[in-house]
Amino acid sequence: MSAVWTAKEAEDNLAQVLEQARTAGPQRIRDETGIYVLKIEDDFSKPDPAESLLKLRPKG
Repeated sequence: MSAVWTAKEAEDNLAQVLEQARTAGPQRIRDETGIYVLKIEDDFSKPDPAESLLKLRPKG
């Protein structure tokens, strides 16, 4: 896979671009205005595992 996707490649292969962002790291997409970086962020709708464990610890 190329180091930088063209905008057309990214458009034609969106599922692959998203999968690569999830598994391989940030993906760079170039168009006539510049290079954009697509990266995955944590899903904050899921509970934080550390916070869940803290709630279960014995009180006292």
